[in-house]
Amino acid sequence: MLVLVYWDRLVGDPWAHLAQLATDRLVLLVLPPQVTVDPLALLMAGVRAVVHDGDGSNELALARAAVLSGGSYLSPSVSALVGTGAPGVSRRASAALGPREVETLRCIAQGLTHRQAAHRLGVTEQTVNTYAKRLRRKLGATNKAELTQRAVELGYFPA
Repeated sequence: MLVLVYWDRLVGDPWAHLAQLATDRLVLLVLPPQVTVDPLALLMAGVRAVVHDGDGSNELALARAAVLSGGSYLSPSVSALVGTGAPGVSRRASAALGPREVETLRCIAQGLTHRQAAHRLGVTEQTVNTYAKRLRRKLGATNKAELTQRAVELGYFPA
């Protein structure tokens, strides 16, 4: 079941409330514009999509579609928060990634499904699957959330 949750309407500890909701629901979270929560921490807490209030109905529709198709989604305004020097995120020297791997990594970190990334990059879904496998191997990640975290740590998102 997909549930739309507003950050400022969460009761008590918002992180505990989100974790509880995400155990048996697909959570699409709406952040107030002034809140700058680490989007990667939200994804790791089980949230499937994050948009800012005011991003517009189109972003909400894109997020909903991504979640219902098995993916995750960060709106562009939320993606801009990734890599902005959140506490606890260290920068390391970039791994040796090719230009298409970097493009694929950015698509994955933005929450696109492999099908959506393939469409954006003009390649087949199988090509994106291959790049994703290579990226997980090269960056030591086991899932999309870890891959996104590595992208931030390695500086593939502007600070």
